[in-house]
Amino acid sequence: MKKLITQSVGAFINVTAVVFPKWNADFSFNLLCKVKRVGISEKGKEFFEDAEQTFLEVDGHSAVLHKWGQGPKTVLFLHGWLSNSQRWRNFVDHLDLSEYTVYAVDAPGHGMAKGKYLNLEVYRQSLRQALELTGPVDTLVCHSLGSLATAYAHLEADGLPIKKYVITGAPSGMDAIFVYFEELLGLSNKAIANLEGKINSILKLPHGEVSMKHFFKKVQDPLLVIHERNDRVTPFRAIESALNGNKVIQTYFTEGNDHNLKTPDVIDRVITFIKN
Repeated sequence: MKKLITQSVGAFINVTAVVFPKWNADFSFNLLCKVKRVGISEKGKEFFEDAEQTFLEVDGHSAVLHKWGQGPKTVLFLHGWLSNSQRWRNFVDHLDLSEYTVYAVDAPGHGMAKGKYLNLEVYRQSLRQALELTGPVDTLVCHSLGSLATAYAHLEADGLPIKKYVITGAPSGMDAIFVYFEELLGLSNKAIANLEGKINSILKLPHGEVSMKHFFKKVQDPLLVIHERNDRVTPFRAIESALNGNKVIQTYFTEGNDHNLKTPDVIDRVITFIKN
């Protein structure tokens, strides 16, 4: 039944792509950006209760900046699509909060943030607003869409006030999202062209330039890339190709893990990189 509904939506988009191109582009874009909210667990609620929250208004949307600790070193965490800041609980537990001040962003439509909508430009603006409050960050740790938002923000601003990065479970770029959406709904070339035009009107860079490959080439700061070789959400080969044998970038590739990358070995590797 779910597959039939998905196919019906794709067929509807394809039909309207030719007749009502502008409306079609807006409809497809809003569908792409619609968030199915993930709940906060009891442990997640306790985790958030220990934090200080600052609510951000981002281009008509809401984001939340959580803060733990008062240490002189600063760490910022960014979650991915259909996630929230509770995913970082076990990472934060490994940090001495007298030595570190730890922040995490709930993007619009996620966690404690209001709404049911998120796009990459809104996420970029959320990150920029968070950085205005945190000041310079010693380490930024991000996952999945948070990784792509970080790459986009860095490329758009020609650098960020961040000393080093941890990129985990990253999609290869904006084009990978197009491919997923196209395959999921069976979209026509015209429908995709409409959507591309809409997205290019929203982003500050052409969508083809928003990629991990461009980020990896441009970033000059210490960088750790973590990815699961059998990741079914963000394929490994695309990230491997984007790295293109770059020996300056540190890598940790797991096997038998999953896209979430929250196992003890991953946590240990991230914490070691933060402390070094």
